[in-house]
Amino acid sequence: MRGAEQEIDLRGYIERVIARWWIVAICVIGAVVLSYALSGTEDRKLTRAATTVFLGQPVTPNGSLVANPLSSNPLYAAALARQAAYQGPAAEAAGLDANALKGHVSVELISTAVGAKGTSVPLAQVIVQGPFTPAQSADAANALAESIVAEANRYTDAKRDNAIAARDALQARIDELAAGAEETQSRLDELAQAPLTPAERASLTTPLLGMLQYNSNTEALLAEQLPGLQAQVEYIENVESGRIITPAKGAKVAPASRQFSLLVAIVLGLVVGILAAVISTVVRPVRPVIDSDAPAGP
Repeated sequence: MRGAEQEIDLRGYIERVIARWWIVAICVIGAVVLSYALSGTEDRKLTRAATTVFLGQPVTPNGSLVANPLSSNPLYAAALARQAAYQGPAAEAAGLDANALKGHVSVELISTAVGAKGTSVPLAQVIVQGPFTPAQSADAANALAESIVAEANRYTDAKRDNAIAARDALQARIDELAAGAEETQSRLDELAQAPLTPAERASLTTPLLGMLQYNSNTEALLAEQLPGLQAQVEYIENVESGRIITPAKGAKVAPASRQFSLLVAIVLGLVVGILAAVISTVVRPVRPVIDSDAPAGP
């Protein structure tokens, strides 16, 4: 019957494995030794560093949100992090070869924060993990994060520079008016001490008084606009612009569980050993055992 044939075949395979049990034992022992050797060398050299970054939430000049900005997308940051143009300078900053970071960099979305206008914006981690020292991993992650943030802030940086230029120009005008008012007041003080007739004094001081009033009024009006421009600069820098939230600190990667590694090694060793034992009995069959007590033939 088909069931009986399958049972006989299975028993035959078991007998083959038992006959070559030492092959299974060698494979298991080899797998365990190899597992300990690999975990003992690789885990000691592997380090990890992660920099938490906010990619920013830009706002248009009229105050509305920029719809789906590319610079705020973690996929954009991940695409930059994989580029040699960004990995090379980061590796150099960490004292590594130009191509040392290839395959050792990743960008992960870790959570969602509240950005400009109450919208949800992502926070991301720039991660460097590889056979580096903890300091090298941290330096590389921080340098890479700085480059990504700088690229993401191109629009907000331009906005900030324009706002700073407008603020500085306004401050310069205020200072100019204040200096003019001070000079006018000085001339009025001199005229007040001069021996002049009332008519002469009036003709000389009237235009100066008008100029002083103009300078003072204009200075006051412009001074009211200055806090708004300063607040705009601070808003761009602290709310819209991306920045590094938490700099990276390198640390050794925790080694994998010895018990788990041992279990995996034993299972793989058994599988390989059983296959090797079965194959070896096909290539070199087991010799049948001759019973010495059997009666001799005629």
